[in-house]
Amino acid sequence: MINVKDSQFGAVGNGQTDDTSAIQRAINFAKSLTAPGGGNYRATVFFPAGYYYVSSPIDITNSNGIWLTGDGGQYINTGIIGNTSGAIFDFSGSSLSGCENFFFLSSTGFGNTRSTIGVQFALTANGGLNCGIRQCSFQMEDFATANNGLGTIGVLNIRSEEFFIDACLIRANVSVVLGNSTSVTGPSTTFTATSRFQTLVSGIGSMGVTNIQSTSLENYERRQPALILNGTNSLNFQGYISRVSASNGNNETAIFCTQYTTNMRVHATVESFSRILQVLANSGFEGNDLTIVSANATAPSTELINITGCFVKGLNVRISLPVLEERDNRYVLFHAPSTDPNQQAAGAISNSKIVCYDINSNQYIISANLLKKADNVEFTTSRPFEKRGGRIRQLSNNNVSAGTKSSPQSAPVFRFLQADNLNSSNGRGGYYRIWIDGVVRAGSYGSGGSAVLSFQAQIIVNQNNIGTVDPPSATVIILDKSVTNPAYLDIVGVIVDISFASGVGTVTVNPRVVGNASSESISYDGVTELQSDFLVNGSIPL
Repeated sequence: MINVKDSQFGAVGNGQTDDTSAIQRAINFAKSLTAPGGGNYRATVFFPAGYYYVSSPIDITNSNGIWLTGDGGQYINTGIIGNTSGAIFDFSGSSLSGCENFFFLSSTGFGNTRSTIGVQFALTANGGLNCGIRQCSFQMEDFATANNGLGTIGVLNIRSEEFFIDACLIRANVSVVLGNSTSVTGPSTTFTATSRFQTLVSGIGSMGVTNIQSTSLENYERRQPALILNGTNSLNFQGYISRVSASNGNNETAIFCTQYTTNMRVHATVESFSRILQVLANSGFEGNDLTIVSANATAPSTELINITGCFVKGLNVRISLPVLEERDNRYVLFHAPSTDPNQQAAGAISNSKIVCYDINSNQYIISANLLKKADNVEFTTSRPFEKRGGRIRQLSNNNVSAGTKSSPQSAPVFRFLQADNLNSSNGRGGYYRIWIDGVVRAGSYGSGGSAVLSFQAQIIVNQNNIGTVDPPSATVIILDKSVTNPAYLDIVGVIVDISFASGVGTVTVNPRVVGNASSESISYDGVTELQSDFLVNGSIPL
């Protein structure tokens, strides 16, 4: 182990002496070592407990097997105070290298010369493979104008493959940036990554597999996402995403994807960010899995996942909203409406499963314009449904009272949000087709007489281009019936109907019951399917 405080290197570690040259001498010495018989000697450079002030980036670039390690506990350990105007540690072009047990600090006392990136990894012509950091903490301070307006970055990785972050706490304007090219796109700005010591590989390439485990990402203010993914695939994230402060800016997105993203696994608690994920328009989002607890939102009406203009396939989402006040009137999956009210959503979703029991209405599990472009998608809510083959189907039986023999009632068996696009003056035409597969039961448990009738029904109704609904057409087929005492209680048929009010369609079943019983109860139990064809929206079952 190479000790930066050895006399031949001369680091002090008092937080005031500039230790840049001493640390660089120790690292250069580590790079120069060779193993017996030739080849690289994989050296560890040790930083005893203390605070090391550095005035320019530490060059660990194009190294093979150089590992930097601090002293002390998991988070409060060897401190590196950065006054570098860029990265503190630069591992660009290195393989099998990284660091652990460091506390990285950029201080506002250094003004515009403070460090703007904690640790940087990147691909060069020499390498960039199997690097990472563990048990490090970062406090990069709030410096919004740094990195072309992206702000300070805790960890930056540009195409360094098979990368890991383990058991770290990262505080910055953007905690982690992972990119498949030197051009890093944020929500409102683009930053070009460079190294003072090496030329980064140009073009776009894979980052292999990235693992971020047991890590907390904590942003400053509402300016940028905590995790920016520029074409990053095969990412595993397990940890916590939040904000230290949220007084300035209007960003609500925790994870921001700008390009095609696949094989992403996120298991996290997200706090203070109102939007969990946003995928940039014209991007693909395929084979991804999100298990999220979202709480303490600063804007609780903001949608949880925004996939406007994106093509989504194989998405598995499980979201919990433990705060009651954050469950109302916010979409789980959202696609913004087109500026032209007669245009469909530009994106689509297929072969996916969305789980969120906490929203109070299916209306907000998915925006109607995205449901129009959905196929083979299951929604597990308090009233689950699926859309397959163009049909929306209830996934739980609907048991509804139809009154008693003496006071029969029409049973409302299915309600759905109309597919009207009210912003269109002439595009509201379409049709609804409803299938009902149900059972009507008359008589109470233990009654002296009871009756059961099973039936299937279909209703079709047209709507013209200004929203006027034509009279519905209904067909009912009695499949079978059973009765113990027809004179006492018998079901002779059912009438099905549909009505519309306040943008909601309601399907009713009215059993026809005869006999001399008076107080026996009547009920309906069954499943309904819905097919609709409108220009812009789909019909969401309520």
